[in-house]
Parts: sequence; C-alpha cells; structure tokens
Amino acid sequence: MEIQKLNWAGIKLISQDKIILIDAVEDFSYYKPVLGDAVENLIEFSEEIRADYILFTHLHLDHFDQGVIKKCLKKDGKLIVYSGLESFVRKYAGEVEMIVLDLNEIFTEHNITFKPVFAMDGVGEIQSSWIVEDESTKVFHGGDTIWHNQFWKLGKENPNIDYAFLPVNGVVVNFEIIGLEYSPVPASLNLKEAFAAAHLLHARYLVPIHYGLFAHKKCYIPQLFDDGDLRKTSEEVGQGYLILKDGEMLTEGYS
Repeated sequence: MEIQKLNWAGIKLISQDKIILIDAVEDFSYYKPVLGDAVENLIEFSEEIRADYILFTHLHLDHFDQGVIKKCLKKDGKLIVYSGLESFVRKYAGEVEMIVLDLNEIFTEHNITFKPVFAMDGVGEIQSSWIVEDESTKVFHGGDTIWHNQFWKLGKENPNIDYAFLPVNGVVVNFEIIGLEYSPVPASLNLKEAFAAAHLLHARYLVPIHYGLFAHKKCYIPQLFDDGDLRKTSEEVGQGYLILKDGEMLTEGYS
C-alpha cells in the first residue's frame, strides 16, 4: 500500500491499483469565517486523481468536500459511507454508487477491506473512524475524533494496525456564529491524547493529522507544539510516530 498525506486530514491510499481517498478536501473556503486562511499553500489534486473509493469520517466541510466527489470519483467508483450518515450523504451524492456500512461491518473488494468503527465528534455530530486494510497494511483514520472510552476495545478488536492517522491540534472552538455555545474543552484530540489513543490501538506509528494549517484567534484556537513536544510525548507514552507533510508520500516498508 502506498500512502500520501493530502490537505489537513486527507489521505490518499493506493492498493491493488485502486485509489482510495479519505477526508480529502481541496476547497476550504466555506469555513474561512471560522478557520481563517490556510497558513500554507493548499494542494490542488482534483485534476490528477481519479478515485475508485471515497470515504469520509463526517460531514464537516473540512473533511467532506462535494467537489472532490464530483471531480475525483470514477464513473464506476463507489462512496463507502457509515450508515449513520447515509440519509445526509444521499442529498449530495446524486446517482453515485454507495456502499453503506454499520459500525464494525466489513466490505471487501479487490482484496481491500473497509470498516467503520466508533468515533466521537467534538460538537455532538455523527462521526465514524475508518479502518482500511489490504494484504500488507492496515490503516486507521480518526477524522477529528475526541478522546473516548472505546480506544481500548478498538485496539483489542482490530489488531496489527500499522498507521493511526489521528488529529492532534486539541482545538478549542467558538462557533457561536453558527449557534453553538462556547466551550473551553477541546473539540479534537490533543497531542498527548493522540499518542495515547495510538498506543491503545497498538499502532506501529501515530501519523498526526488535522493540525498546523488553520487557526483563528477567536473561533478556532489550536494547541501548538513543536518537534521537541513530539519526541517527549512519544517517549512518555511509548508510542512511535512519523510526520508526513502535506503532499508527502509514504511507501510501505518504512522503518
């Protein structure tokens, strides 16, 4: 399996000559009032990628991009959707073929297995994490989940995870502009929580996502960290990690 980090929380997987996108977003403009401007140039990928499968963890527009579905999904491609989101997704997906799965239900095609598992959204909306596995590699994608009590169970029920892509910015959000009362409690995993979650998942590596690209002094306030914090937390928790920059490719065999 080949793995490429895309913008923000997005990743591209290539397995069995099939392309899989998870939380792939190119257009963040809808959320500019609360996220602010991207601090780095965004990757433009929709003209180049033709995906066989597209998955997303939830419908926040920094994880769910309708434009990517329209531009990137092959004519015979499939959306793979957690059943809790099915009714919402059908409003946007048109005639696209859709595979709908309950939590822990498995769909396998071309020797690639897809499985939605429990996640918890920071503002109470529907979310799942995804496990995608081929003959050589198992990937866990956690969207922007917060800390929850199912990481122990997920680790026991899903052995041999190689890469756990987890949010790390521990962001405090003030979304009163869209009717949500302010809370000082982070709405995604912070760095230490992400390392602990990856450890409970028994993942070979934590791969941080959902950090660094956006901040808004009033509406979207992330926790900041540096390379020293990464090394220190890794040692404290006993969890390996690797950093993929946006656009960077990881070919299986990393050690």
